[in-house]
Amino acid sequence: MSRKVLIFPGVGSHHVGMGKEFYRNFQVVRDTFEEASEVLKVDMAAMCFSVENAEKLNRLENSQTALLTLSTATYKIYMKEVGEIPAYSMGHSLGEYSALCCAGIVQFPETLKLVKERSRILNEVAFTMDGIMAWVINLDNKIVENVCAQEREHGHRVYVSAYDAPRQSSISGTKEAVMQVGRKLEKEGAIVYPLKLSGPFHSPLMERAAEKFKAILLGYTFNSPIYPVIANYNARPYNDKNCLADYLSLQLIHPIRWQASVDFILEQGIEIAIELGPDRVLKHLMKNNTDKVLPFSLNNMKDLDELTSAHCFEKT
Repeated sequence: MSRKVLIFPGVGSHHVGMGKEFYRNFQVVRDTFEEASEVLKVDMAAMCFSVENAEKLNRLENSQTALLTLSTATYKIYMKEVGEIPAYSMGHSLGEYSALCCAGIVQFPETLKLVKERSRILNEVAFTMDGIMAWVINLDNKIVENVCAQEREHGHRVYVSAYDAPRQSSISGTKEAVMQVGRKLEKEGAIVYPLKLSGPFHSPLMERAAEKFKAILLGYTFNSPIYPVIANYNARPYNDKNCLADYLSLQLIHPIRWQASVDFILEQGIEIAIELGPDRVLKHLMKNNTDKVLPFSLNNMKDLDELTSAHCFEKT
């Protein structure tokens, strides 16, 4: 029985040049990029690899589809070189779509279209408000919760939007409210800095986006998973493919429950996590949550050598 979980990163992990080494070395990666280019009518390789396209890559609609493309391609490398079906998979925010795609719940072309629509709706709704997000590091999440709750009592709209680790979270809300909470949290010892995102995502301020996106989700047909995928919304596996529309729309207005998801996989006896994406954000985040899971990353040839030579992996 597998004791492994695959983890997929969200926006913030992307950067110019991501995936280039794999693109050079694996035909399956080149094919995946080509398929994404055909579906989206863009040159995905040029957008990811060219310095001239850095600004373009940072746009939400492009960073999200690019991450999905690379994570899916990396999963194909993992299956080709390691071949072990995981016990579970999970993704952080946008990464949940990569997890669903790789588990066979949504086919790759349809996932690309879905993510593009999601980005369009998020941008459309966020444009109508002065909202931002910020990371909060080095402070207990209960303190962050309490400060946000106190501000809401005074009519300021600010919420915890991700529980990433016991002392790492993010907050979302109006710019004024987030900045006000940020100043208070810094006095408590937190490190606070704004995220380069254009809206108060994963908070009730995105209610209209959730409604619009659910209407689109209801038009899709989803498959049964090859292996279980843990949802951001409730930190539990999807138990019915018919709940996809509910959970993915609710994800937009509820916090990412990453810490609770890690707690769940620990309860299931997971011992190894492999991050499939362009950085090591989730690998480090796993270390911040527990020392009972051995984390790996897979974003270059050196990582692949480390992964395939590890005694805990047997190619099937």
